[in-house]
Amino acid sequence: MNYLVSQIVNFITEQDVISDESDVQDFYRYGIEISISSLLNIVLVVIAGILIHHIIESIVFLSLFILIRSFTGGYHADTYFRCNLLMCTTFILTALANSIFSNKFSLLIIIVLICFTELIVSILGPIENKNKPIDDSKKIKLKITGTAMTSIINCAGLILRESYLGTMIIFTTFLIVLLMIAAKVKEAKIQERGGNSCEKVQENDS
Repeated sequence: MNYLVSQIVNFITEQDVISDESDVQDFYRYGIEISISSLLNIVLVVIAGILIHHIIESIVFLSLFILIRSFTGGYHADTYFRCNLLMCTTFILTALANSIFSNKFSLLIIIVLICFTELIVSILGPIENKNKPIDDSKKIKLKITGTAMTSIINCAGLILRESYLGTMIIFTTFLIVLLMIAAKVKEAKIQERGGNSCEKVQENDS
């Protein structure tokens, strides 16, 4: 990934599309890395859908994942490889769970899943990416939009609950909030390690 991105950045720099200033280079490097990783995620999930004979589910999964995550944020892996692996793994697990449990959940269980999803999105969202901080006014807009968007999507899943498409919608939104929780847990652990490091430094100084 690093080699490919470097080649692209070097090429567009040589073509005088961007300047060779470090800030500009870093900005475009990050954007290109994200674009390539996102495109690779889409391709891999579609390929996985074809291989396990769940191509429609892969399209539903990607559509909802990209749409909702653009407002709520969520878990980010430490490397692009782990990100791609996580995306494929979560899709496969979600699709297989849908094939097993579709039409087998009672209305009560589905409503509980939806309520849990809405609660987490309204409380935790949006989750910031350390590389893309969000100002307070935008956070409020993203929270409201993300909650409303998730509600509309979950309502569609509820209406279609007797079909495999409906349960796939509900399972996908449920997965997204699980990844939001995972992101908060990861953030808390990082802060805890940072706090412990500070305490150790203070002890050594004394």
